[in-house]
Amino acid sequence: MRKIVVFSAIVISIILLGNLAIAEEFEGWDNIRPALKDGDGAEFVVGIDYGLKFPGDTEFDQVLAAANWVADHMDYEDDPYDPGDVWTPSDQQFAEITPGIENSGTGDCEDFSILLCALMRFVVGVPAKRVWVQSGIVSTPGFAPETTPPILGHAYVVYKAKKGGIFYIEPQWGGYPYRGSFPSVTFFDNTPPVFAGESAMLRFNDEWVKGGGFWLAGPKEK
Repeated sequence: MRKIVVFSAIVISIILLGNLAIAEEFEGWDNIRPALKDGDGAEFVVGIDYGLKFPGDTEFDQVLAAANWVADHMDYEDDPYDPGDVWTPSDQQFAEITPGIENSGTGDCEDFSILLCALMRFVVGVPAKRVWVQSGIVSTPGFAPETTPPILGHAYVVYKAKKGGIFYIEPQWGGYPYRGSFPSVTFFDNTPPVFAGESAMLRFNDEWVKGGGFWLAGPKEK
């Protein structure tokens, strides 16, 4: 009996350690790239039971509620300078949040986007062919005067509505129309800045990865 108890404890410990390893943040591109190069982003957009239900009679209404939930519950926080980019899997990001407590989670643009994509996939039930995280370059005149030209890397969510139309959702504000898309999911409590000239270099969700740009190619050898 004692051997069985000891063996069970070892098995449980291995499972728990495995889960902890899966939940770790991906720090730096040497860790992020291999996770994407396997052909899907399931390490980031994680399929679990999030225990949420968003109100709405239609999928679009529920997407709006999900976008506003993320905007309500997260506060923007830059990644550390070293190691640079840090991507937080959606299950770990969700575990950081206390539902009903505003700004109880922190992260930057890809963390917001990864979580919203996961909630749209696994709570709202939007199929993988109609929602993904998109990373590209945005022009930000007046917003990033220290850069020449004034451009920044950015991530957001792209949603193809069930009845047609493509919506570029800015999760930090619940939603924002890119490329003049109209109408768009909007967050009632903020007026976002104007970004323009964004490119769709990298697209991914839990089932596939497309494109890549320098996000997957890595730095050029000197």
